[in-house]
Amino acid sequence: MGAYVNRALVDGEEVIAKAHYHWLNWVVPSLAILFPVALQILSWIYIGIGVRAWLNYITFGLIVAGCLYFLWQFIRIRATEIAVTDRRFIRKTGWIGRDTSEIELRSIEEVGLKQTIWGRIFGYGTLTVRGTGAGIIVSPGIDDPKIFQRAIQTAQEKLRQRLGVQAVQPGSPGPS
Repeated sequence: MGAYVNRALVDGEEVIAKAHYHWLNWVVPSLAILFPVALQILSWIYIGIGVRAWLNYITFGLIVAGCLYFLWQFIRIRATEIAVTDRRFIRKTGWIGRDTSEIELRSIEEVGLKQTIWGRIFGYGTLTVRGTGAGIIVSPGIDDPKIFQRAIQTAQEKLRQRLGVQAVQPGSPGPS
């Protein structure tokens, strides 16, 4: 991972953190293959030859569909890159076709984190980065999203320090 992000860096820019999909993103694609295979094995054990003939066609079709779904998810997960550098937030999706979204750190207004109960238990969530204007980048199923959220906020603070800009404290008037 990181081929696009590494090629997109400008002189002097460094990657601070990379996000990865959580392992639970592999559960449904794996079950899409395992369930029909188990059904086929059970049909060999418990069902007579007459009924098994048409059931073989159904389970074979389900196995092929499950393999295609697994391949599609594999490509989607492996072809997505999410990173924060010392200057910007980058999200690239796509393998053949490419969709990239980038927001400069100084333009990020909000870094939102949404975790369900299961997300809190298993350590995954959805990260939403909102930039000034209409820039919104949503990254669902991220592993350890709180750590990545903190990396973005830390990178923003270091950028402010480098530029000599004071952060506006909540409840205080902004710069005039």
